[in-house]
Amino acid sequence: DALGYGLISVAAAALTSPRGVRAPAGVSGPGAPLTEREEQVLALIEQGLSNKQIGERLFISAKTASVHVSSILRKVGASSRTEAVYRAGQGVR
Repeated sequence: DALGYGLISVAAAALTSPRGVRAPAGVSGPGAPLTEREEQVLALIEQGLSNKQIGERLFISAKTASVHVSSILRKVGASSRTEAVYRAGQGVR
């Protein structure tokens, strides 16, 4: 039962975490809050930047930017960058 309460706490935190609050280590599934870096990447996605452009802005590789984008999509339950921006704007994080 302790595990169940822990999972409920993580889920509740994910639903109530404000933008910019870092996720606890090891929390990365659907509904998990975005990390600070993922918030930065999301802001650049909102501007319409490609993975290459995001990488250039954040001084990371395009592949690393792609990994962050994939993580954002998973966490907000989106299947596209456009949907991720929409869902994040609706408070789904």
